[in-house]
Amino acid sequence: MFTSVFRFALLSAFLGSSCWAQQQQPDLTDLNLADLANVQVTSASRKPEDLSTAPAAIYVLTGEAIRQGGFATLPEALRMVPGLYVAQTDDHNWQVSARGFSDVFNNKMLVLVDGRGIYSQFIGGVYWDTLDIPLENIDRVEVIRGPGGTLWGADAVNGVINIVTKNAAEAQGVTVATSVDPEQGYSATVREGGRFWSGLNYYVFGRASYWQPFASPHGGDPANHFGLPQAGLRLDWTVSGTDSVTIEGGAYDGRFRSTRYTSGVVADFLLKGNHALVRWKHTLSERSSTETMAYCDWFTRTPDPGDSRNNCEMELQNEYEISGRHSLIWGGSFFSTGDDLTVASFVFPRRRRNNVASGFAQYGIVVVPKRLRIIGASTLERNGYTGLEYQPQVRAVWTPFRSSTFWTSFSRAVSVPTRAESDVFVKSTIPGAGPGGEDVIFEIAGNSHLQSEHLKAYEGGYRFELSHSLSFDLALYYNQYSNRIVLPETIEMLSNALLIKFQDVNHGTDQSHGGDLSAQWRPVSRWTLSAAVTETRGSPGALEATPKHLFNLQSRLDLPHRVSFDTSLYHCSAVPFGRIADYPNVPSQSVSAFNRVDVGGSWRVRPEWTLGVWGRNLQSDKHLETRDSLLANGAKEVPRSVILKLTWQSKPESK
Repeated sequence: MFTSVFRFALLSAFLGSSCWAQQQQPDLTDLNLADLANVQVTSASRKPEDLSTAPAAIYVLTGEAIRQGGFATLPEALRMVPGLYVAQTDDHNWQVSARGFSDVFNNKMLVLVDGRGIYSQFIGGVYWDTLDIPLENIDRVEVIRGPGGTLWGADAVNGVINIVTKNAAEAQGVTVATSVDPEQGYSATVREGGRFWSGLNYYVFGRASYWQPFASPHGGDPANHFGLPQAGLRLDWTVSGTDSVTIEGGAYDGRFRSTRYTSGVVADFLLKGNHALVRWKHTLSERSSTETMAYCDWFTRTPDPGDSRNNCEMELQNEYEISGRHSLIWGGSFFSTGDDLTVASFVFPRRRRNNVASGFAQYGIVVVPKRLRIIGASTLERNGYTGLEYQPQVRAVWTPFRSSTFWTSFSRAVSVPTRAESDVFVKSTIPGAGPGGEDVIFEIAGNSHLQSEHLKAYEGGYRFELSHSLSFDLALYYNQYSNRIVLPETIEMLSNALLIKFQDVNHGTDQSHGGDLSAQWRPVSRWTLSAAVTETRGSPGALEATPKHLFNLQSRLDLPHRVSFDTSLYHCSAVPFGRIADYPNVPSQSVSAFNRVDVGGSWRVRPEWTLGVWGRNLQSDKHLETRDSLLANGAKEVPRSVILKLTWQSKPESK
C-alpha cells in the first residue's frame, strides 16, 4: 500500500511546484467462557459454527463489550482484538491492519457491514471516518486475521472485519446515547425501535459526531475539524417459518476542514453517501437453504483525492447438507462499480466502470465425527482490471478432546490493482532545476497492464479451554507475497531536460510471519482478565510501517450496585526510521514506542440510565501513534482525555 501513498506524495510535490449471514445472538455479557466458545460465527465458513471450532484465526468482539468499554468509535474498540494493529493518525483518520502492510490505506484488509463491502476502489482501503456506525447498533464484530478471499473475494488478503448490526427485534424502545470529550469532541445517537405487527420489527436512528483537531508535533494550529451527521433504518420481517427479509438503508452528509495536499491551502472537504440493502433468507428443506442479498451505495468525497462512486452488488448463496458428514455451500455474485473522477485531474479516463462476476463453492467432510473435518473451497472471479482470478483454500480442524482444537490451512488470495495504480498520469516541469540548469520533468504513470498481487498463506492454530474460567488461543502464520505492485524510478537525459519517471510495475516480493497468543481468565465470577501478544516479522516492505511487538491487557470488574470498573493497557513497539526496500531514495518516518493506559467504568443508576466516565491515554499528555498521512494534515499527537457518556434506554434489552 506504500505505493499508493508514495504516489500521492509525489503528486503533492509536482502539483505544488506547478501551482452476510445475520444470526440472532444471546446476550454475550452473561456467558461464561464455555458458553462464549459456543457462540455462533459466520465469517470463517459462510455458515453458522461454534467459535471454538472455527477453522481460522477468528475473534468475536461483542457489541456489549464495545459499549461497556466506553469507546466513542469502532476503530478505538478494535484495539482490543488480538493480532490487529490499530493506530490513530488524527482526529478522524485511523490505520487498521493485520500481519503487516499497515498504512493510511490498507488494500489487504476487507471490511464488511452486514455483507456490504466498504472499500475505496479508487485508491484502495477503507475510509474509517465515514464508517461511523452507532455503537449501540452493533451486535458483534467478527475479525479474521489471515486470508478470506476464497469466501469473500479479492482484497481479503490479510484479514476480514465483518460488522454485524442488531436484528430489529433486539433493538426495541427508545435509546439515547451521548458522549462528550473536552479534548476530542462529542457524539450523540438517538434510536427508536418498534413493531408494526408480529414478526415485523424496525428501528430508525440518527447520529451526529464532531471531532476537534489534535495538536501537531510541529506546532501551529491544525486545520482539522470533522463533523458527520447521519441517519438510517432497518426492518426485519419474519414472513413465515421458511422466509425472512431484512431491509436496511442509511445516509450521511459530513464536512471536515483540512489542508489540501496538492497546494497546502486550507479547504473544506465534502463527505456524502447513502446506501440501501435487501436480504432474503429462504429455507428449502431441513437440509437446504438459500440467502439472497442485493445492495447499492453511492458516495462522494472531495476534493483530495476526489472520488464520486456508485456500487451495486447482487449475491446468491445456497447451503446444502448432503448427509450427516458431507455439506456443500455454493453461490455467486455480480458486482458493478462506476466512478466520476473529474475532480481528480490526474486520472484518465475520467469515468470508468468495472464489473466483477464471481462464483464460489465450499465442500466440507467430517472424517471422524466430532473429531476431524476437512474443508475445501475456491472462488473464481473475473474483473475488468486483471481478468480471471482464482483463490483456493484447504482447511482442517481436529478436536482430539472437547477442550482442545487444532486447525491448519493453506490459502491463495489476490489484491486487484486500484483505479489510481492503473490509470493515474501526471506530468510536471520545474524550469532550470537540473544540475546543468536544464529543466527537470517529473512523470508519474499508472499501468493498465498490471496484474494482481498474490499471496500464499500457511496458517495453523490451537485453542484450549482448561476450565470454564481459563482459555487460550494461539495462531501462527507464514505469508509469501509475489507480483507486488511497486513504483520504481527511472532517469533519462533528454536533449534539453532531465526526465524522472515513475511507473507502476509488478515486480516486488515480500514475506511476513509471526503469531498471536491470547488468553482469558475469570479468577472469580465478577472479574475477567484478557491479554494478547502479537509478534510480526518479515521483509522490509511488509513491515515498513508495522510494529514488531503488540501487547494488550484488559481487566473488567463487576462490582455491587450495578457498577463496573475497566482498565486497559496497550503497548506498541517503535516503527524505526529507515529506507524502503523498493524505494531506496525515500526515507521513512519513525514512530517511537508508546504505551496507552485507559481507566474507567460505568454505573447503571436506574434500569433506564447508565453513566460512564473513562480516562484515555493517562500515561502521558499526548503521543504520536502513526507516521504522517499524506492525504490528511500530517500525523497528530493523540491527547490525554476524559470521556463522559450518558445513556438512556426506555426499555432495557432482554437478558
